[in-house]
Amino acid sequence: MADVDVNALLWALGLLSIPLFLALPMRIAWRLFTGTGHEESQYRNTVLQIIDAGRQVAPFRATLDDVARSLHIQPSQQRLIEADLFHPLTLSHFLLLPTIIIFPLAAVMALPVILLGLPVLILIEMLLIRRRLLVKGLTAIEKLMHWQIIHIPKPHRGTTQDATKMNEFSQHVTHFNHVPQGAFLGLFAWLIVHWTFNLDSWVMELSVATGLYIVLLGALSVMNTAFESDLVFVDPAKGRLVPVDQWLESILKPLVGIGLVFLIGRNLLDESRSGNAVLFATSILMLLYGAAVVGIAFRWGYSLWRGSRVKDDFETQIIEAINPLSYDLTRTKGRIDFHVRMEMKERLTTLNEAPPDQLTFADLQALPASDHKGTIPDNPL
Repeated sequence: MADVDVNALLWALGLLSIPLFLALPMRIAWRLFTGTGHEESQYRNTVLQIIDAGRQVAPFRATLDDVARSLHIQPSQQRLIEADLFHPLTLSHFLLLPTIIIFPLAAVMALPVILLGLPVLILIEMLLIRRRLLVKGLTAIEKLMHWQIIHIPKPHRGTTQDATKMNEFSQHVTHFNHVPQGAFLGLFAWLIVHWTFNLDSWVMELSVATGLYIVLLGALSVMNTAFESDLVFVDPAKGRLVPVDQWLESILKPLVGIGLVFLIGRNLLDESRSGNAVLFATSILMLLYGAAVVGIAFRWGYSLWRGSRVKDDFETQIIEAINPLSYDLTRTKGRIDFHVRMEMKERLTTLNEAPPDQLTFADLQALPASDHKGTIPDNPL
């Protein structure tokens, strides 16, 4: 067995740690970008007060707009603050955040992969949605695990996005939320192919890995879009609520995360003995960001093209197969209330078609204070 080139291994580990070291300053920069002043902090805490009370933002929309105007916050900045609260970025997002900066140019380079993936995406959608495999799978899980599927709308449901421009940063944040899943899944697919087949040709290896990634990303995109229906698994035995989209993520994270650590470690040791560990580490970073670019393009394009249709079709199938009840989980002055409101079909009609009755500023002030409420910076004026 050849000796390990420790110097090359350390250089490779240093390259792979660069995104980790950049994540913290990027997180600080993101916080500054979304606003840390008195006005932004006050508006953020106002929205948090609604979220922590378990209420939807839509009934308070007019009041929140008045609050934003009184604080001299522009509508685009207001939507960015709300997007950051509804879709908070985690460490995995900040590892991939440079992708947004290079996205316009990189998306053009990734266009062949995106075009090749469209027919596969349509085929997967036909199987999961039109053939009802996704609904059948959820009902099978419900029976097998002795769970129950219910509907609990998230705080941002029922809000209108008509005034939101497609190229606004708030839209980037919304679609960027699921990108880490696809990016790490793409790297995982390449490492599996690299480890399993050990092909001599990089072109052949990348081609096989790209095909596997397109299939996995297509299935993930369709499921994430469908699971925007706010379905929740209820586990009576353990007394817990598990949103279906988070349940899917809880399965993927350990599987992909542990697999990545194992495969990267094993391949780095092999490359440090008989190859070029630095080149391998550079390839990992390039493939990670390349997969993130493809993931953003898939997510954004699919959401604009088929998102609403897939979500509506899946909701209709769920109503026909299960007809779940819609619940409210609210907190009022420390008291948690969990009660049924109506059937899911009626609730969706209320959220999507009927304009919500607007609540006043007094109703907003009556909500319990946010536990996450931080110190609001003093207004220098």
